[in-house]
Amino acid sequence: MDVAEILSQCGLFASLDAAAIAQLGSVCSVVPVAGGERLFTAGGAADCLYIVASGRLRALRADGSVAGDISRLEPIGEISVMTDEPRSGEVYALRDSLLLRIERNALLAFVERHPSALLAITRVLIQRLRRNLNANVRRQPPSRPALAIMPAGPSVPIDGFLERVDAALRRHGETPERLDARRVDAALGPGVAQSPLSGGAGNERLIQWLAEREHGGQRLLYVGNPAGDAWSERCLRQADRVLIVADPTIRPVHSPLPQILRRMLLRTPVELVMLREGPTPLSTLRDWSANCDLDSHHHLHPLRAGDHDRLARLLSGRALGLVLGGGGARGFAHIGLIRALEEMGRPVDLIGGTSMGAFFGGLLACGADSRELRRIADETFVRQNYLNDFVLPRVSLIRGRRFGSRLRAIFGEQMIEELPLSYFCVSSNLTRGVTMTHRQGPLSLWVGASMAVPGVAPPVVWNGDLLADGAIINSLPTDIMRAEGRGPIIASDVSTDGALSLPGVEGPDPEALLKQARSGPGLRLADILFRSATLTSEGGTKARAAMADLYLRMPVSGIGLFDWKRLDELIERGYRQAQRALEGFASRIDRHDDEDG
Repeated sequence: MDVAEILSQCGLFASLDAAAIAQLGSVCSVVPVAGGERLFTAGGAADCLYIVASGRLRALRADGSVAGDISRLEPIGEISVMTDEPRSGEVYALRDSLLLRIERNALLAFVERHPSALLAITRVLIQRLRRNLNANVRRQPPSRPALAIMPAGPSVPIDGFLERVDAALRRHGETPERLDARRVDAALGPGVAQSPLSGGAGNERLIQWLAEREHGGQRLLYVGNPAGDAWSERCLRQADRVLIVADPTIRPVHSPLPQILRRMLLRTPVELVMLREGPTPLSTLRDWSANCDLDSHHHLHPLRAGDHDRLARLLSGRALGLVLGGGGARGFAHIGLIRALEEMGRPVDLIGGTSMGAFFGGLLACGADSRELRRIADETFVRQNYLNDFVLPRVSLIRGRRFGSRLRAIFGEQMIEELPLSYFCVSSNLTRGVTMTHRQGPLSLWVGASMAVPGVAPPVVWNGDLLADGAIINSLPTDIMRAEGRGPIIASDVSTDGALSLPGVEGPDPEALLKQARSGPGLRLADILFRSATLTSEGGTKARAAMADLYLRMPVSGIGLFDWKRLDELIERGYRQAQRALEGFASRIDRHDDEDG
């Protein structure tokens, strides 16, 4: 390893001359850190500074939230070293990494002789402190995250899968480099791929060779072996993301991977790729999730190019996420947005929604297009109006049984985790005052919970808690979609500018609303209940809107919560609004993809 070259490229010391770099290099030591290993914890002594020579680490704040990822040539722990204060958080290795370590006393002695180094360190300190003050700064994923692709068993057609993923990544402007045991042995000598991870000359040569591959800027595909050998464990420790590739016939008990993952205690995201031509038994999915602590899973037809293209977008941070907000009949505008996306040929890869957005998002995740969405909306809310089973209002205005039956007729027995597209919906836990995110379980049940406006429909009781309309706490769950880190987000907001009012009445008049109700259409109980329930959520709309790459405030003013008969008008409003916004948005993300590629 060329220590001087690394120091000269690091922002802390890039302004120093060659003699100063050489002097600093003489007090550096090289420290290997295994993937998943903790470098230091909050409260620890600030006795040294690190610089990443290769690999990637993650910093956590004292409260456990992610402060950011630390990549090659970036410093670690410089703030606490210079302020002589205990470590403010935890840092651990996301993958096998090599660090340069500089003891604090040696660094202080060096900056006394080279004040320009102190100035550079101070500049970096200020930049880091500014970022730390803004907790809402988006944490960008690595531009080329390395992938470990692990066949769950010998029957998995891994070569065909790799060929299709490789082709899909290349269609998105990438040039992936495949690294397997044969490639390593051909480059470094027979048996080097199986070098023990504990150390030795072979291990050091391999780490250095892999670091050189990483510096080439290409996406690395580490391909493991079904048997789970030393090379396979190295693949797991080198990766930013792990893909377990399986088919419906393979259960976790038949694979060594669950045991290896438990033993290694990796903190790397683990995802399941299920190659299937038909339905996957739900028990198989849940078995894998329970045994491997999956972060997500993907369903792929082994021969369908579109499925592999979607996976490539998800893995490369180019996936399009769609977030649909709640707002009763105003949610019909979402159909116009979906129609506009279809006409542009922009496939949606991830979907999240609340209330009416959960309903249309669920249909989209099932494979419905905008025409089918319009047909189902017309039948459900206009022609039949399944929300009219009124009861004596002890708990709610409607029983909700008729609408629940309609949801089951639409979605059948479909489970969220079996959907071809990644989907979530949110409900509000009235018992605990928190948002509930639903990523598995009966689709019809959780869509119904997300749409249950308090006072209008009865809450869903789950484990003793009361779950109601998601818009109460989170009317536009872009924060949940942003945490996925998969790519750009379009958010469709169908809430109104808000305030309920009765123009022309000076008051105070306690009976003004009762008088207008007798004289004709006006504010209804449901409008008042919905507005009251969502006041808290609307207060956070601005922050959630900022998390979207394209925020669409749909033109739905003057539309009531139950104005079902304005279906086609609302679709057209949403379509026109989306058409204007999507053209510029598409060109922006295309330019970004070209630059990134």
